[in-house]
Amino acid sequence: MKQEWRCKCGKLLGVIEGGRMHIRFTRGYQYMAGFPVSTVCRDCGALNELDEGGVAKATRE
Repeated sequence: MKQEWRCKCGKLLGVIEGGRMHIRFTRGYQYMAGFPVSTVCRDCGALNELDEGGVAKATRE
């Protein structure tokens, strides 16, 4: 089952697939990453973190 990972502003950050994070960029680049995962939202600048249990945190920078 796929689960979307979104920032608190609603921007899609990645999709959880098979215990890993699938990250896709508009230029066609794709990555599969393990947990924990951290990223900064391109739209609002919030730092987003996701641990192995799927617990998300979003904080402003």
